[in-house]
Amino acid sequence: MRSIVSLRQLQHTFFIALPLSITLLFLFPAHSHAQAVLLRSDPIQNAALNSTPTRVRIWFSDNLNPSNSTASVVNSANQRIDLNNAHISATDSHEIDVALQPLLVPGTYSVLWTTQSADDGSVLRGSFLFSITEPNGTVPKANGSLPGLSNPGLFDGPTFFNFMMVTLIDLGTIFWVGAQLWRIFVLHLTEQQSDAQETIEKQAEIRFDRQFSFPLLALLLLANIGLIIGQAFTLTDGNSAQSFAPTMLVSLVTNGSFGTYWTMREVVILLALLLGIITDTLKKMPHPVTKMLSWLNLILSMALLLALTLSGHEAAGDIPGYTVIIDWLHLLAASLWIGGLLYISIIYLPVLKQRAFLEGARSLITTLPHYSALAITGILILLVTGPFDAATRMNTFDQLITTEYGHTLIVKSLLVAALIITSAIHIGRLRPQLAKEYKNLVSLEQRPTITVPTSDEAFIQPVLQASTSHLEASIKRRASRLTGILQWGSVSGIAILICTGLLSVFGGSLQQIEANQATQSSQSKGFTTTIKTNDKQFIVTLTISPDRSGPNTFTATVFDNHGVKAVNVSVSIDATMLEMDMGTTPIKLQPDGKGHFSATGNLDMGGKWGLRVEIRGPDLKLHEANAKIVAAN
Repeated sequence: MRSIVSLRQLQHTFFIALPLSITLLFLFPAHSHAQAVLLRSDPIQNAALNSTPTRVRIWFSDNLNPSNSTASVVNSANQRIDLNNAHISATDSHEIDVALQPLLVPGTYSVLWTTQSADDGSVLRGSFLFSITEPNGTVPKANGSLPGLSNPGLFDGPTFFNFMMVTLIDLGTIFWVGAQLWRIFVLHLTEQQSDAQETIEKQAEIRFDRQFSFPLLALLLLANIGLIIGQAFTLTDGNSAQSFAPTMLVSLVTNGSFGTYWTMREVVILLALLLGIITDTLKKMPHPVTKMLSWLNLILSMALLLALTLSGHEAAGDIPGYTVIIDWLHLLAASLWIGGLLYISIIYLPVLKQRAFLEGARSLITTLPHYSALAITGILILLVTGPFDAATRMNTFDQLITTEYGHTLIVKSLLVAALIITSAIHIGRLRPQLAKEYKNLVSLEQRPTITVPTSDEAFIQPVLQASTSHLEASIKRRASRLTGILQWGSVSGIAILICTGLLSVFGGSLQQIEANQATQSSQSKGFTTTIKTNDKQFIVTLTISPDRSGPNTFTATVFDNHGVKAVNVSVSIDATMLEMDMGTTPIKLQPDGKGHFSATGNLDMGGKWGLRVEIRGPDLKLHEANAKIVAAN
């Protein structure tokens, strides 16, 4: 027998930490996205343009990995019409830019993009359309289906492989961390521990250490490597040779913060394996050393949860430190609750089956209250962090109904609700009933000896035996129900973690261009047109922004008749108000040495303006082009 930490002290520890974590939750607002989700583009999705844009710009929610993020633009015949120069913007790591060929014919064009988040390593692919209209405003009909990608939420081979790796990592981590929490906060906590109970707990520790600890850690080590391979499969469309190329794998492992914290995951797992080898080699160790090793394993488990969080979606939030705390608390809560259920079902209950059923019943009664403190804490934290996590990943309630991510989240929420109900049944009903009947049996067996006449023993003894047998049968039945509901709970926990893996995969189904983008774009995009000089010697792409009365930025890109940017020319614009005689406003554009010319000029009022673009080459010959615009007030 030994006296150790009381359940009351354990509960105080957790219920002091819980309000602090919830307080942190409401201190700051935050917003994050699952994967590098498309936010907006220029041209906007389904835009109908009256002239050729000079380039396509696309903005995403995460920092992008330059090595594995790209875009292309194709026509309805699936022929590339961009200049094959897609790149991450030098001023914004969330933006991909790709230049287009000049003077595109009217038609519909597809923008195909692939991104890898530098924050969480996730790979996402997608597409959107824009059109160039005929002079009469119509868009020519395309023959056949337009090039593009299917819904990124749907499964293909690489996606399914990634889902398997993510799910294995979640399952393995939650189980292993849950086991470390059990070792510290559940086992050996009974104040007056019987020899049988001590034996049961020792056997549970041995069962986990010898049969599950090494396989779990090895599985985690390999699944994390599989995660990198899965990303490579996605980027290469399942091409094995390209996926296993050293340059590809190295670029993924060294990808921004994700690569750093992915390496941290593997280092923590290797340290845990090394600690396990030391523990297994030194089988007979003093109790203080054993306890110290248990605490070291717990520290490593917390570090593993932190590495998972830092290499996950929440690290890409607007306030990364804050969102990381929330996600780490969410993982810790899952380990407390679901990890504990897995430990009960896979480790603890099989040990009880090897014992007499009364010893098993007594162990359930004395051990489960310690686990309940962890489970209740985990449930409360999940009830706070879960909705918060969902709210930061989804922009609108409609996404809950219209996306695969939302559908999976509904299923996960229903499973969590069902598991809470069954947990309440076992905590509030089944376990108290079992404890009551076990107490009655102990009272019956420990009844004081009463001297009765020998002639009455023949009548009393069968009655006592019948009462004892009835109580034992009832205890056995209730213990069986309790263990059954605990095992069902572990199955539900696995289903919840599978849903978590699906949410990671279906994060791409949340991608949508913001609803108000069209309004914003119309206000800031301005006017763009492509015109030829009267002598057909030059092509000019002209942009006026914001295309309204007052100061405007005039930008011109000049190409010769071979499509090559003209550098050794001068460009000026004469702006004339067509609805009123206001004279002509000359605007001299300044070159940047790369074929672009720009200047700021005034449009004194809203309405129709005529623009005469004058280009002079080294021979000083004048080349003119004309355009008309309607400036807003």
